[in-house]
Amino acid sequence: MELFEENKKKAQTLQSQITTIEKEIDQMVYELYRLTEEEIAIVANS
Repeated sequence: MELFEENKKKAQTLQSQITTIEKEIDQMVYELYRLTEEEIAIVANS
């Protein structure tokens, strides 16, 4: 059970890092294409 908890914590940490990096990439793409707030909302909601 201890091994499970250790791996679970590692997986949660990795998932958190992935989510953060995905958001950073999204922002870079929005800046690259010079999207407006309205365009960003359309992309984010699709």
